[in-house]
Amino acid sequence: MLNNKGMSLMEILVSIVLISVVLVFLFNLLIDLKNESKNNDYAYNNQINRTEFIYNVENDLQRYKLVSIKDNSTFENLKIELNYQIDGEIKKAIIETNINEDTSYLKYQGLNENYTYKMNGAEINPCTYFTSYIDEITNEYYFKLNIFIYNNPYHERNNLNYNNKLDDIEISYVGNLSNVTEEDDNLIRNNYTNEKIGACAN
Repeated sequence: MLNNKGMSLMEILVSIVLISVVLVFLFNLLIDLKNESKNNDYAYNNQINRTEFIYNVENDLQRYKLVSIKDNSTFENLKIELNYQIDGEIKKAIIETNINEDTSYLKYQGLNENYTYKMNGAEINPCTYFTSYIDEITNEYYFKLNIFIYNNPYHERNNLNYNNKLDDIEISYVGNLSNVTEEDDNLIRNNYTNEKIGACAN
């Protein structure tokens, strides 16, 4: 004998709840996939911009005679001045930040090219670290400038308290100390290890 009994109200409610749970799960999965795609695009574009910025700065360092580095930063923004001697004249190149609420800029006013690294939804730390070392035997010096960049202030994998270094700007150079002018330079002629410069030193 066939059982023609229909679904009870409880069975219908349970079915609706189960379907709702599945739909919520699928919706969250789609959102996560979309966000991951956006983050991958951002990371890819960020790495291109980062590479271009470093290339522009280091290209000038390799081509011209660096005679001094000055930290002219303010409380709000980083401003590092690289001074070169070209045909008996001093020419300036400047690395600086312009930090706003929505968009941050890292700019390089180079000797031949100007480059602006624009970051939407990211944060530049205007407090920068400078490392330098002088080899007294060879009279050569080495310096490294670290500029920290965070995906955004709330990104759990790259923020003020946890820096993954993937987005940071790191500029390094090896030169001869005989080219450096004593009276103008305030960074190279010292042995520093992660010396705080920029906004936090002013």
